[in-house]
Amino acid sequence: MKFSPALAAALFMPAAAGLLYQAVQPHPWPHRVLAIALLLAIFEQAHMARVDLRNVEAVEQRLSDPRLKRFRQVVIWTVAGQLVGFYGAAIGYLGWGMAIILLSVISFNLVATLRLEPTASQPIQAAGWRSRLDVLSLDAIALTLACLWIAQHLQNWVAVGMFAITALYGASKLVTYTKALGRPPSPIHIAHAAQEHPQTPQQN
Repeated sequence: MKFSPALAAALFMPAAAGLLYQAVQPHPWPHRVLAIALLLAIFEQAHMARVDLRNVEAVEQRLSDPRLKRFRQVVIWTVAGQLVGFYGAAIGYLGWGMAIILLSVISFNLVATLRLEPTASQPIQAAGWRSRLDVLSLDAIALTLACLWIAQHLQNWVAVGMFAITALYGASKLVTYTKALGRPPSPIHIAHAAQEHPQTPQQN
C-alpha cells in the first residue's frame, strides 16, 4: 500500500483550519486553550507522518526487506487514526478526538518494532516498545487527561496541562531541529525522533 508522504501531511491541514476555528469561537476558555494545544500538535504530527513515510521510501531504495511493508502499514494506520482524531476535534469533539489521536500513537509505539535511519550503515534497526517507555509514559499521561476531559472533570486543569505538554514538546523538537541544522550530516538522521511519534500528547 503506497501513500505519498506529501499527501499524508496535506491531509492534516483542513483539520488544522477546523481547530483554529474552534480556538477563536466564543467557547469557554478551557475549550479554546485545548483547541490551541491540538492546533500546535497537528503541525508536528503532519511533519512526523511525512518523515516516517519518506524514511520508508528511502530505505526501500537501499534494501529489499519484507519488514518494511509491515512497517509502512503500521505508519499508515497510525496516520489514519490521527486524522480521525484531529478531524473529530476540529468539529468540536476535543476530548474524543484527543483520545483517538493518543490511542493511535500508543498503538504505533507498542506495535512498531523497527527504527529506520536511512543514512546509517544499518538503516533498519530493531526498536521494541521498551525502547519507547518515555514516550509511552507521556502518551499515557495525556490519555488520562483526555479521559478526564471526556468525563467533564477538571477541564480547566486538563486544558492547561495539555497546552503545557504540547508547548514543551514543541520547544524540545525545535531545539533538536535547530541543533541538527547547525552540525554536519550525521549517521543518525534527525527524523529518528519522529519514528517514535511522541505525540504531544503528541504530541496531544
